[in-house]
Amino acid sequence: MSRLSTTDVFGIPYVTAALPVAGAEWVRLARETQQPLLVAHSDVHVLTRALHDAADYGAGLRSFDFICPDGMPIVWLMRRKGAAAHRLYGPDVMEVMWDQGRAAGVKHFLLGGSEEAIARLKENLEKRYPGAEVAGHYCPPMPPWPEGEDERMLEAIRGSGAHCVWVGLGCPRQERWLFEHRAQLPPAVYFGVGAAFNFHAGLVQQAPAWVRSHGLEWLYRLCKEPRRLFKRYLVHNTRFIWYCLTRKV
Repeated sequence: MSRLSTTDVFGIPYVTAALPVAGAEWVRLARETQQPLLVAHSDVHVLTRALHDAADYGAGLRSFDFICPDGMPIVWLMRRKGAAAHRLYGPDVMEVMWDQGRAAGVKHFLLGGSEEAIARLKENLEKRYPGAEVAGHYCPPMPPWPEGEDERMLEAIRGSGAHCVWVGLGCPRQERWLFEHRAQLPPAVYFGVGAAFNFHAGLVQQAPAWVRSHGLEWLYRLCKEPRRLFKRYLVHNTRFIWYCLTRKV
């Protein structure tokens, strides 16, 4: 049984706890769980996709054991409802888990990214947190995946004995892969963390802290990767504003 309280935003339950508290709980669960536990990191993109595609992606997202408020607009809506909410930013969650997990003997598995990104990610985090153990990794090819790829990913995870599995397949692929394969996953805590792999590998620069705290990370990333992100932010930011104006939070 989890000890983390939640606050609903548009019917989706978001974890309210601060990062050190949430991290300690996930370390405990990683060592004790007898089933797969799924953790989603939801920014405005994930939230609006879940609301727009409620029967499929939305239902899958709601099946996660924990949904983290990974964007300041969601945190602000939680606070408007009276919750003492905190942002649970995917790259920060990774760092806390690698740090706190050392004393508990937590082993980590990395799923996604390129071989270069994974090598640099492991090097950077192991330097920062000596004693953190990487039990394995698997880098699938670019989608569409060949036949049998899902099973190869599952076998790599099963064979690792990891307690925490970090899934960096990008949104919405990582959430969909997790909820569609939940019944086949071995016991562990699974985190969908998207771009955190490239951030910690040093391949993509994170927005400055003051930009993130003011809810402007989307604009910073758009300026860095306009061709890739323009459509995403145009569609999902517009939908978010519409939902805020027309639906009960």
